[in-house]
Amino acid sequence: MDPTFGHPLWIASGVLLVFVGFLLFRWARRLGAPARSAAGQRDANFGKILKGQAGAKASPPGSFRRAMSQFFGIVGFLMMLAGLMAIFLGIFYVGS
Repeated sequence: MDPTFGHPLWIASGVLLVFVGFLLFRWARRLGAPARSAAGQRDANFGKILKGQAGAKASPPGSFRRAMSQFFGIVGFLMMLAGLMAIFLGIFYVGS
């Protein structure tokens, strides 16, 4: 068996796809509705403790932002899967 990899370009592009997909997925989870709701509640409690405010302002629904967050989460996940597939093909595919 040859000690070198058959397709190092596939491996490098797969690693890049996994990295970008992870960043997109992480960004999408941070901007999702549950994370935004938790951050708003945390800020309200923090402001209530420090400043003596009564409560927090209600945030707008942000349906477009939520939809884009979900879309980029799916795209990031698919990019990670494609990157892993490219890495494994670059390592194990022998070609002709």
